[in-house]
Amino acid sequence: MIALNKTIAYTKSWKHTFWIGLILGISLPLLLISLEPFDTSNSFSFKYLRLTGYAFCIMLPVLLVHPIENYIYKRQLNRWFVINEFLYILPTLFIILAFTFLYHFFVVSGLTVFRFESIWGFMWTFGLPFTPILIPLWLYLRSKYGNIEVPIKGEEHIHEPHQVTITGESKSETLTIAEEDFIYAQAQQNYVEVYYKAKDGIEQKMLRSTLSNMMKQLPNAWQVHRSYLVNLVYLKAVEGNARKRFMTITVMDDILPISQKYYEALTKRLANSSQKLQK
Repeated sequence: MIALNKTIAYTKSWKHTFWIGLILGISLPLLLISLEPFDTSNSFSFKYLRLTGYAFCIMLPVLLVHPIENYIYKRQLNRWFVINEFLYILPTLFIILAFTFLYHFFVVSGLTVFRFESIWGFMWTFGLPFTPILIPLWLYLRSKYGNIEVPIKGEEHIHEPHQVTITGESKSETLTIAEEDFIYAQAQQNYVEVYYKAKDGIEQKMLRSTLSNMMKQLPNAWQVHRSYLVNLVYLKAVEGNARKRFMTITVMDDILPISQKYYEALTKRLANSSQKLQK
């Protein structure tokens, strides 16, 4: 089952969003011209020019929705989740289909009056066959051009004590600590092991939960691997090579693995902060 709260790459740049829209937009006319499905094999004036116009029916919605997704991305502290991607794709796809229908009806077909039955017929005969082709390409491009950002915690919040209560699936499973005392969490099947600083040293507690649930309760922690959530305040060094990377922390001898996507984000984060990246 896909974890809807899993952090994924996000395409924040307008430049990359434009390229995604352009590539997707060009793909549709190329498919229509090369495959000639439905009635596009018929001859009509300015045939290829009109078919090329379908590209704008994809590009415009992709660009129009981008300010909204950027706003949501910023509200979520520069994080983008699987559920966000799902909720982005569906409405944007609906807008694309609406633009495509209007263009097909008025420009390509040259009609002036339509009934609602025409819309559903178009969605069934045109939208349904091409959606499974364009969506995988769309998701691939967003992943390729996207990045996972590691937010830099503001200096004004460093010394502010903030208590957090971490809860598991059972209400009786709770752990209340200062947020800055959280070191890291490791997911193990249906449990998460939380390591934190206490008066008597480093302690740990096992909670029946998921890493995505921990992320909701510890917004300043950052995921560095599918099974690890870390407080970057305790980052000591990042080591390894292109095939395998890991991080060490200042208060423990534990070695934590880092996935490639999270490593790229961590590199950018450290480049813009006072911390140094060691290889």
